[in-house]
Amino acid sequence: MRKYLLMAFAAMMSTVSINAQHEEGDITIQPRVGITLSNLSGIDDAKMKVNIAYGVEFERFFNDEFSLSCGLLFTDQGAKFNSGGVESSLKLYYAVFPLTANYYVLPGLALKGGLQPAYKVKARMEEGGSKIDLDSALELIFRDDDVKLNSFDLSIPVGLSYEYNRVTLDARYNFFITKVFSGINDNVRNQMITITLGYKF
Repeated sequence: MRKYLLMAFAAMMSTVSINAQHEEGDITIQPRVGITLSNLSGIDDAKMKVNIAYGVEFERFFNDEFSLSCGLLFTDQGAKFNSGGVESSLKLYYAVFPLTANYYVLPGLALKGGLQPAYKVKARMEEGGSKIDLDSALELIFRDDDVKLNSFDLSIPVGLSYEYNRVTLDARYNFFITKVFSGINDNVRNQMITITLGYKF
């Protein structure tokens, strides 16, 4: 019985290896779609919100253990608020350019880390059916001060991914370096976990 179990385990590991093993020089293209779990640090009543993320990533393998990736993702970040029973949502839309080094500790299982520059596409507050452009609102409120949303954002993504039959589950947490606002003495930074499914071509 033990012999057959060992044979079955060896066959399973062989299948994983065949399905997930990459060689030196391999280049893959991976469309990805998933969710962001985002919040804002430094604001007491901010709460996490869940939104969509989607994009594409390119990966170049230098051997079967190490690769580099770059990509483009569109993310909806920000936070939810509840003031006096009225719910509102801050939506910060970014074009994100993740750059990661990937170390495959097992066939298909990779640890990731790198840098992630991002550029703000738009920002708005939503309350009920109302939508307010946040950049315009800040210009109106702080007319005499140079208070604005920063257009550039930088973070350090760390995480892991698992690939099976070319389908990849990827989870990353971002340590944000830059602040969300400039011109005011605050420490508000984005917080984000990204979970995506992709397929490697």
